[in-house]
Amino acid sequence: MASHDLTPVKAGVVGLGRSGWDIHCAYLAASDRFELVAVADPLKERRDEAVETRGVRRAYATPEELFADDEVELVVIATPSHTHKELAIKALEAGKHVQVEKPFALNAAEADEMIAKAKAVGRLVTCFQNRRADPDFLEVKRIIESGLLGRVFFVRVGNYRYDRRRDWQTLTRLGGGMLNNWGAHRIDQALILLGGQYDELFCDLRRTVSAGDAEDHVKVTLKRSEMVVDVEIFSACPMVPGPTWVVIGERGMLQGGNPLTVQWVEEGALPPIEADPGAAPGRRYGTGEKVPWQVQEIHPSGESPTAVVYENLYRSIRHGEPLMVTPESVRLQLEVLDRCRSTYIPG
Repeated sequence: MASHDLTPVKAGVVGLGRSGWDIHCAYLAASDRFELVAVADPLKERRDEAVETRGVRRAYATPEELFADDEVELVVIATPSHTHKELAIKALEAGKHVQVEKPFALNAAEADEMIAKAKAVGRLVTCFQNRRADPDFLEVKRIIESGLLGRVFFVRVGNYRYDRRRDWQTLTRLGGGMLNNWGAHRIDQALILLGGQYDELFCDLRRTVSAGDAEDHVKVTLKRSEMVVDVEIFSACPMVPGPTWVVIGERGMLQGGNPLTVQWVEEGALPPIEADPGAAPGRRYGTGEKVPWQVQEIHPSGESPTAVVYENLYRSIRHGEPLMVTPESVRLQLEVLDRCRSTYIPG
């Protein structure tokens, strides 16, 4: 389609739960780039609400009815995780472009089926990995890549709360668990910081305070060469044990979320030192040097992550621009989730 085409993409949302309603319907109904023309949900009260408050023209009881709607160009799948693959493939077969809420699929094998189907029918399939556009993550990535901290060897990112959940995301048979929930975001970010590769992996999954049988405690460590990235998602923390981000390099560190505090020393500001095998002067260790630290507080800001993802998706559909979230990049994340999940005994 011509690059000057400004025609809104006509979208339909399947699933009017929290993300489907509060994120996707809310954005699409207010956007100039998209037009929310249809929704699907088994609950009549939700369908009626969409018609009355979002201006939706058609509200269906089943996804299949929405897939058969010739006006819908883009289907957004915001249903429980275990349904993503089946619904995405049906939508693709109906000739729709598809955006799937995270997790993209339950495993890498399912992702392969979705990717193959999209290629076969000539349609786009992508995942709503909006945390790739989080201002704090982008600022952390920028600082690491700038070399301000020197060689970075440790990163930690965490979500800490006390939350005894009892909804469908506590059940493994429905694709629940914090690995699929926040892990799909944080491990995605970790892999980006590691350049899409890792050499070693450690994982500890547990169920601590939530109902069901799915994990609500996730500890994943990824290592590539000299850099280690820790991902922590804990549900049994009445006190927050640390900031969202910690990054440590040879010349300083950063920590926080919004704001981020960065402390560093300029390259070359410290003289070289050599090991001394003799007795420590005054029986004291260390050099006693005064480090000329610099400190800056940064308040990350930027466009809404949801808007960033959808703006890219619009340009991809209308103008053929590359996807920000390719299904292949999400498949790598799913490989990590698969390896972690293989160590977990539900209970």
